[in-house]
Amino acid sequence: MDRTMKTLKRFVLVGAPASGKGTQSSFLSEKYDLKPLSTGALLRAEVAAQSPLGLEAKKYMDAAQFVPDEVVNGIVAQWLGNNKDCGCLLDGYPRTVAQAKTLDANLEKMGLGVDIVVYLNVSPELIEARMLKRKACPKCGETTRNGEELCPKCGTPMIVRTDDNPEAFAKRRKDYETLTLPVVEHYRAQGKVVQIDVTEEGEPEVVSARIASAVAAYCQA
Repeated sequence: MDRTMKTLKRFVLVGAPASGKGTQSSFLSEKYDLKPLSTGALLRAEVAAQSPLGLEAKKYMDAAQFVPDEVVNGIVAQWLGNNKDCGCLLDGYPRTVAQAKTLDANLEKMGLGVDIVVYLNVSPELIEARMLKRKACPKCGETTRNGEELCPKCGTPMIVRTDDNPEAFAKRRKDYETLTLPVVEHYRAQGKVVQIDVTEEGEPEVVSARIASAVAAYCQA
C-alpha cells in the first residue's frame, strides 16, 4: 500500500460506459490496498444465481437501463457494513445523486464518509470508438477493447455484449449524463473530486500514472 494514502480509505470511481473504469479500478485497488465493490459484478452474480433480486435486476440490465435505487442500495449497505474497517473502492455506485445521499447517510451512521472521488472524464467520441471494439468473456467476465477473439485470461471465445450497440450506447450515454454526472457535482461541492481528462486513446498505464499524480496532489492540498 502507498503509505501516503493511508488516511484515504473510501474511494469512489466515476466514469461513463467504456471510459476504462474496469482497468483503473484494478489499478486503484492494488496501489492503495482497496477492496473493490462493483455493483455490476454483484448484480451479475445475482442474475447468474437466478435469485429474486437477480431476476428483477435482469429486466433492467437487458434493456440497458439503470437498475433502480431500491434494488441496489440494500446490497451496498450490507457490503459496507461487512467491510467498514478496510479500505474500499466503489465502482459503479453511486449512479445517482439519490444513491450518493444514501451512501453518505449510511457511512455517516458508521462514523465514516467518502474520502475521494476519481472522475474519468473521457470524450464521447473516444468512448464510442472503444465501444465498437469492446468484447466480453461470457465465462470469467473479462472485458477487452481491441476486438480479441479469445479471452486473454481463460481462453473462452469472446462475445459482443448485448448492450454494446449504437442504439443502446446512445441511451446509456444519455442516462449517464442525466443521472450520474450530477453525482460528480454532488461530491465536487464537498471538495472531494479528482478529475482526469482523457481525449485521446493511449496506454492505460499512462492514465493510471495521471491518477496517481492527481491523488497525491489531492492529499497535499
